[in-house]
Amino acid sequence: MMKIKYLLIFISLMQLNIANAQTFSIDTLRYKGDINKYINFVIMGDGYTSAQQGDFITDATNLSNYFLGRTPWSNYENYINVFAIEVISFDSGVKHPQTASDCSTDPMPVSNPNNYFGSTFDYYGIHRLVCPVNTANIANVLAANFPNYDQILIVVNTPHYGGSGGSGIAVSTMAPSAYEITAHEIGHSFANLADEYYAGDMYANEAPNMTQETNPLLVKWKNWMGFNGVGIFQHCCGGNSALWYKPTSNSCKMEALNYPYCSVCTQTIVESIHSIVNPIVSYTPITSVINSSNQFINFKLTELMKPVLNTLNINWKLDGNDILNNVDSIQIDQNILTNGTHFLTVKVTDTSSFLRVDQHSSIHFSTVTWTIEKTTTGLDLTATDNKINCSVYPNPSSGNILNVSIDLEKRSNVIIDLASSDGKIIQHIANKTLDKGMYLNTINVEKIINGAYLVIFQIGNVKHTEIFVKQ
Repeated sequence: MMKIKYLLIFISLMQLNIANAQTFSIDTLRYKGDINKYINFVIMGDGYTSAQQGDFITDATNLSNYFLGRTPWSNYENYINVFAIEVISFDSGVKHPQTASDCSTDPMPVSNPNNYFGSTFDYYGIHRLVCPVNTANIANVLAANFPNYDQILIVVNTPHYGGSGGSGIAVSTMAPSAYEITAHEIGHSFANLADEYYAGDMYANEAPNMTQETNPLLVKWKNWMGFNGVGIFQHCCGGNSALWYKPTSNSCKMEALNYPYCSVCTQTIVESIHSIVNPIVSYTPITSVINSSNQFINFKLTELMKPVLNTLNINWKLDGNDILNNVDSIQIDQNILTNGTHFLTVKVTDTSSFLRVDQHSSIHFSTVTWTIEKTTTGLDLTATDNKINCSVYPNPSSGNILNVSIDLEKRSNVIIDLASSDGKIIQHIANKTLDKGMYLNTINVEKIINGAYLVIFQIGNVKHTEIFVKQ
């Protein structure tokens, strides 16, 4: 599994001073599993003195419990660890230079405390935009104390309203609405969601929930059109804002506090979770030699990350033929195996209703393949696992171009074909061994007639099929 440490990517390694970085106490607020395999939320305080660390742990606990109690986080809480680093500031509180034009909206005095991350109001001339400006200190603390983070939350010790989000760091003050601020800002930082209110021209960009596309067949949330209030809604206020559109009208947490995430934002958060972790945590056997020709063989997914109200689909195949579904383990009778090589595969896919699976552009799934070498005296077993993301877009397409991509966790033999709805191969897209990483193939579909087609992926001995519609 590839874990992305956003902050350490954006900050030059020349700024890191790990040898001299200060270590702090780390509290485990929630532990679900191995930090190398599960998602790790790391919460740090700014403007909390040594005497206020008890307050920080209380604040961190309450904030994490709140957002993990909101949909869809609550459905995937079994995937998430939460840790708190007790960062000690010399002074209590947050900086306020009173330089923003809208400071009058908050009767907050000028202040300049010596806090550890330099968190300040009035960033970019916006009073409520609170940002930690000492990014080198953030990077050093993480590198020295918890380098295996996936998402950072910085809690700023002030009762005044403010926060920020992006690049893997969410920030919230301890204002009365801190819980909702945190959930909103984590939407930015974890899932790259845009504000659904118009935040200003400098923030207007294509995002999962922001676009300039107005064609219902091409808009990136086309699978949700007409469901749960999703449509194509113009941003307010005229000018450049009139060029941008959002999926809902005044009913999403990314627009206003105290709303749920809309269906588009919910799906994006779930897909971000899928992109980080492999739900198959462990399995048996990994390797085995069996010196008996009549012994039954047990295969098991010994640890799975399961959503609350489990939506994982588990499909077992022997030599490409379905044998069992939605069980964690199976038993194979050696007597049904002929001498030679056989392949037992298990494929795990999340079928959550938070994802519009029909013609969905991106599907994550995880696999284990056992290679079974059968002889007259017994057999040898070896296992390999992989986490795969297959994408077919735009889908449906009214144009002449189809993009087909695959993202691999492990080096694999990959075959990709475009076929008619009855399985007849129309075009070979790829047939090669690929190292781990993402690969994109762009093919011309101008000459095929309108209708439904199959994009068939074969990764090693695992087959996956996506429906593609040309219209």
